[in-house]
Amino acid sequence: MAFIDQVQDLTSLTVSDNDELSQFLKDGVLDVTNRWLAMKPQDVELFIRVSGEQTANDSLALNGVKIINVIREDGTNNQWRNCRKISPALQYDVTDIDSLNYASRINPAYTLLHNGKINVFPSAAVGGSDSFKVYYVNNEPTDLTNNAALIHSHSDIQYFPADKVYLVVIYAGMKLLKANMGATTISDLSVTAVPPDIPLLSTITFSSIDSAIDSDPSTYLPPAPPDRPDFESSITDEDLELVQMKSQQYQSDISAFQSEMQSEVNKFQAQNQINISNAERSQNRQLQNSINDMKVIYDNNTQLIQKWTQGLAQYQAEIANEVQEYTQNLQADSAGYQWLQGQYAALKAEYDAAFMIAAPKPQPQQQVRR
Repeated sequence: MAFIDQVQDLTSLTVSDNDELSQFLKDGVLDVTNRWLAMKPQDVELFIRVSGEQTANDSLALNGVKIINVIREDGTNNQWRNCRKISPALQYDVTDIDSLNYASRINPAYTLLHNGKINVFPSAAVGGSDSFKVYYVNNEPTDLTNNAALIHSHSDIQYFPADKVYLVVIYAGMKLLKANMGATTISDLSVTAVPPDIPLLSTITFSSIDSAIDSDPSTYLPPAPPDRPDFESSITDEDLELVQMKSQQYQSDISAFQSEMQSEVNKFQAQNQINISNAERSQNRQLQNSINDMKVIYDNNTQLIQKWTQGLAQYQAEIANEVQEYTQNLQADSAGYQWLQGQYAALKAEYDAAFMIAAPKPQPQQQVRR
């Protein structure tokens, strides 16, 4: 079964990035190798790989991998001698025949220089039987069938113990779970609902009512009083008759004046009553017109407020729906994250347990008898 299928079955996740999974598998091979050998270095041969035959120094760089053995032909084809490791400081001494550190074909040596490349002594040569090769802990995961770089579609691993391949699958599954945990994002609540515009209400102003009485009052014009007769201070008998006549005439004028004045008063009162009645009707008309105008403004304001209230209720309902949807998504994301976290913890426990079993057991302390 391909590794991608094994990882998907193990995690119940769908792999969306094959290149990412391939890298997880490669990292898993290296992690299992390093952790296993850290506890059981005697198992190094389980992870061993050999280079091709090298016919020149400075030709092979293994990028800091753990070297198990370097061997060199001793002049006879396929007759290999183990090379002892020396310090770079002895690279001249091993070529000096008079030095105790001299390296011969039957007692060769090797060193690693600053560029990480291997040099053997005596130097490797082309065309003869003086080549060398290196046994080392593999650091380039490949498949067993084609020795190609390990990818998601492979199902086996070369230079790697078969009974530990399942640990590589677990490692890749852990990394896949962790990647999905990292991809779980909790976004901020974003409200898309738009609040209704606040209505612009008209101001109700009560207009003053003009008074017809003030603008057009009735005019009272009293009649001119009669001229008063001029009587002398001393009246004779001869003049008594004339005086009586003048007095009677004055009384008659007085009566006529009073009658005329009463008539004018009656006219004034009648006209004033008409003016008052007209003013009341005018005031009532103006008052009703003002009331009608105010009612139109009031009704329009009421409609605007009702429309705004309905829009506000809809806005609040939309916000409530968005908050509810956000809460549901948040709960789903949280539950999904917790599930991923639980799966990761379970796989990690199984992964770590495999190495704990292989760890050397502490030796019991012997009691010293006195």
